[in-house]
Amino acid sequence: MFNIAIVALPHCHASGVHGVMDFFTVANFCGRSPAGQSEPLFNCQVVTVDDQPVHGYSGALVTPTIKRGEFEADLVVVGSSVEAAVGAERLERTLAPSRALHGWLRAAQERGVVIASVCTGSFVLAEAGLLDDQIATTHWRAAPLFRSRYPHLRLEEDRLVVDNGQIICAGGASAFTDLCIYLVERFASPAVALACSKLLVLDGRRAEQTPYMAFYSRKAHQDGAIRKAQAWLEQHYAEALAIDDVAAAVGLGPRTFKRRFKEATGETPLGYLQHLRIEAAKHLLESSREQTARIIWSVGYEDASSFRRLFKRTVGCTMEQYRKRFSYVSPVERRSVTPVLELTP
Repeated sequence: MFNIAIVALPHCHASGVHGVMDFFTVANFCGRSPAGQSEPLFNCQVVTVDDQPVHGYSGALVTPTIKRGEFEADLVVVGSSVEAAVGAERLERTLAPSRALHGWLRAAQERGVVIASVCTGSFVLAEAGLLDDQIATTHWRAAPLFRSRYPHLRLEEDRLVVDNGQIICAGGASAFTDLCIYLVERFASPAVALACSKLLVLDGRRAEQTPYMAFYSRKAHQDGAIRKAQAWLEQHYAEALAIDDVAAAVGLGPRTFKRRFKEATGETPLGYLQHLRIEAAKHLLESSREQTARIIWSVGYEDASSFRRLFKRTVGCTMEQYRKRFSYVSPVERRSVTPVLELTP
């Protein structure tokens, strides 16, 4: 039997913790012998920092099923540690409860225990020093915060599951399902993993977070001219414009503007403009049945082929595939919708 410890932290994704438990329970059902008398494949237990119940960020209570010090795990799964949208000013406080786990996690690593994280659980592994010389992933919205805090670590936020051998990371909150499928395939068999996917009606072939990502502009900086430029671009992205014109509009020379824009936002002005146009196109694909060619023109591109290549490279799928997956408009409904960009301050 393979022992799995699921770590529930304060303000965790409660359904992620319980979902992992449920998934491995299903794996035990799918992996039993035809006679139904074989030993379960997995023994899953929920543990907490101090062996006391914790509240998830929804308010749901998560209760440990065993004392952490009494359970010898073969696999440790660290659930989400901070909300994906948490700001840098709150990060220290939200990570504080997990510090008591660092020594326990490092000792488990030294014993050869496999350690996995889900969503922002990667922050806990990074804080414990377990991601040095590894490849990490995390929730796409937490990626900028992860990079700013751990600039020495290699982050590939577009990937849903990254397996370094002993250290495994999974991306967004619901990626616990992708992680569980992967773990069952690795520690039981592909046949059991496939049976779980079918029984739970899950797609076990997701590989990237890219189609789910949204662009959030970075405005928590002190450069007033660049904030003005960002606001100007958000209003005029659909127009034919040159980056030098934007620089002139905010009273900066082209070279100074490009340097300061990159320093303040982490993006080049052209990259920022492209992100705005892609987000506007995504919104129209979701909310209208407008022809893709007209959408491309409406967001400021005249070269449809060029925009299609940019869209696929950035979003990870074609415009048609994106619409099929995310559109919430009936195919028979036709209406014109003005793009609305929702950008965080």
